Amino acid sequence: MAQLWMFVESFAIVFGIKFVDQTLQTLFMNYMVKGNRFYTFVFGFLEVCTFLLALSQVLTNMTIYKMLGYAFGYSSGAIFGMWLEQKLAIGNQTWLIIPNDDPYRLAYYLRDRGFGITTIAGSGMDKTRTIILTTVMRKNIPLLNVTLQELAPDAFVSVLDTRTTMGGHVHRIARG
Repeated sequence: MAQLWMFVESFAIVFGIKFVDQTLQTLFMNYMVKGNRFYTFVFGFLEVCTFLLALSQVLTNMTIYKMLGYAFGYSSGAIFGMWLEQKLAIGNQTWLIIPNDDPYRLAYYLRDRGFGITTIAGSGMDKTRTIILTTVMRKNIPLLNVTLQELAPDAFVSVLDTRTTMGGHVHRIARG
């Protein structure tokens, strides 16, 4: 029983603390890149506090179990932080969509669904193309993806992360 408690104390506690630390660090980095000062401050402060707690746990009577708990907590916390950030879907993206057929049908359909759309004439390698430009909240991306799969499955799409927008029609689109 003493061996089990030593494992739990050495591995699981350090794992749990580092898991939380790494999740906070992932959120901190995402908010920092997006320029959100308030959440950057909050997650940065919490991340440093948990980092110091995890580090003090490992450096106090260091064992292989604590080092393994730290390493596993680090990697799984990063993966969980990435998953959580995708679920929170914070920020905007700009999509450049170049459909092969009937770009105006797609543009009107997207406008009817609430997307802000701009069409731009461009010249491709062999013919003139219409580029559909839209900046969307990341929470609306599943709806945009479904629409593209239905109406333009062979379109060329380029996605850019957008830090700041001003004016225009970027808003949350109700589902259903």
